[in-house]
Amino acid sequence: MSNIFKGTRALVTGASSGLGEQFARQIAAMGADLVITARSTDKLEALAAELHSNNGIDVKVVSQDLAATGGALELCKKVDALGVPIDHLINNAGFGNSSRFHECDLERETQMVRLNSEAVIVLARHFLPGMVSRRKGGVLSVASVAGMPPTPYLSTYGATKAFVVSWTSGVAEELRGSGVRVSALCPGPVPTGFQEAAGVGIDGADKLLVLSAEETVRRGLKAYAQSKVIFVPGAMNKIGMLGVKFTPRNLAARVVGAAMKDSIKGA
Repeated sequence: MSNIFKGTRALVTGASSGLGEQFARQIAAMGADLVITARSTDKLEALAAELHSNNGIDVKVVSQDLAATGGALELCKKVDALGVPIDHLINNAGFGNSSRFHECDLERETQMVRLNSEAVIVLARHFLPGMVSRRKGGVLSVASVAGMPPTPYLSTYGATKAFVVSWTSGVAEELRGSGVRVSALCPGPVPTGFQEAAGVGIDGADKLLVLSAEETVRRGLKAYAQSKVIFVPGAMNKIGMLGVKFTPRNLAARVVGAAMKDSIKGA
């Protein structure tokens, strides 16, 4: 993989744990300075100190809740105040919530839309102009295989990730030839804190789809460096998405719904 990160600076959202922590670790190891953000100041500061010590890079910490109203715009202001250019935006922060939609917690669903979708476009709109003017860098957003078919019992989550996939495809085409890459990483099940927060398990056939957070990020960064627009890591996940592509949506909804009903807690 060509090292597109050395000597640049990346902004990683949701960097305090899971995939976000892995993004920060692996990008730091490639020689990029970082701005890392999440809600947890203590975890971010501990990670920043470790990455600086191990890699000799500059790591700046910005605490921000991107699910709050106006949270993404507030993060833009805080990063601007640091006075450093952002060459790579890693839109990783996100969460899911399993329920029957008519029984859901509406505030939590709207927070999910703000974090998973709105924050992606607010941050990209803010930082992309600088990337385009410098003709380098790009935006890597974490979507999900759940964004491909309808996802009953995770309907809003799946819709937010479908938004990211569609948005990425459109903007990548707009920026063709600009020197700026725009990619979406669409992982299958990854054992992180996501499952507990979303109220879902990794059971049965889903275990065959699992990749570690470390491997998911490694493959995702390689695909990003290669300017792949939509990337699904893992052979079994790719096969599954081929099946979705040729399955009528109403049938796909039934199949996915049956699988999800077995895996969510309290369904």
